[in-house]
Amino acid sequence: MSAVITLSKIVIKLVLALFVVGGLGYLLLLALNWQDEAPSAPALALQQQLLSEPVAGNGYQRYQAQQAALKTQDNTTLQQLFAGCNQAGCPALAAADTTQLEQLLLENTTLLAFYQQLLSSNHWQEPVLASADELPAFQPLLNGQRLNLLQIYLLAQQGHWLQVEQLLAADLKFWRNLLTENRYLLTKMISSAAIERHFNLALQLTNIPKPAETPFNITPWQQPFTESELSLSKALAGEWRLTEQGITAALYDTSDLNFLEKLGLTLVRPLYQPQASSNELALLLSCPQTEVVAELSWYQWFYNPLGKMINRVSMPPCDDYLHRLAQLEQQRQQLQARL
Repeated sequence: MSAVITLSKIVIKLVLALFVVGGLGYLLLLALNWQDEAPSAPALALQQQLLSEPVAGNGYQRYQAQQAALKTQDNTTLQQLFAGCNQAGCPALAAADTTQLEQLLLENTTLLAFYQQLLSSNHWQEPVLASADELPAFQPLLNGQRLNLLQIYLLAQQGHWLQVEQLLAADLKFWRNLLTENRYLLTKMISSAAIERHFNLALQLTNIPKPAETPFNITPWQQPFTESELSLSKALAGEWRLTEQGITAALYDTSDLNFLEKLGLTLVRPLYQPQASSNELALLLSCPQTEVVAELSWYQWFYNPLGKMINRVSMPPCDDYLHRLAQLEQQRQQLQARL
């Protein structure tokens, strides 16, 4: 019996020792995380990217105000016509019945007219958002482009090449402008996809006989993509801000949590340093990285451990995005070679 009592005392002491060691360790972490960092140069540079004066003729605001009312008739058929488009052209579109295509345009005159009016917008300035959920749905905008490209295709079949060139130039100018001004990776990739679709349709048009004395003369086709168009800097600045705001909301919005979850959040919250996390994320989001981000030593994880962990799961696949953007110039050159 005495052996059992002795063993019980040992177990109790071990448990108490673990609590004491754990408590002291937590207090040590609190001491190490007592003070946040000052803003770093990369963080200030990203902050500067987000500053912009309101502009007149903002196509984003115009689209946001109207997108909920923009409907597409026979949305599935329209998307399928362009789904198989690639660098060889648009086989589904080429095989489609002309009467069916004309009917599709007639059923969507409102969306087509709005899209073609939107092409005249001088600017596309996306606001600094608190959440990506605040972005409007972009499917109506993309369907508007599909309708515009469909109309261009039918006009080319009818031999109206001057109108074809005007519509193509306006379409690509619009999307290249967006590519420069997009503030988020999502919208940047939407613009990239729209430009890819434009080039694929253009390649399909080269299969339609055209008078030799009237070669294509479309300025945006002839202009190489610029560094600002293919850069991710502005989009990554937006992602940096979205990540910051998302983490803040997750750490401080406890309305849907139970008692234990709130307690756990209260205990880990001091292990997140907002500015230190922001500084490190700004460095990690340098894409391609202009500075070498050294691997962290084990002891460096004691400062801002929660921020460091969140940053490493928040990093986007920069190389994939840059590769996709670089392909736009390759497609442009391929199109020029076909003319």
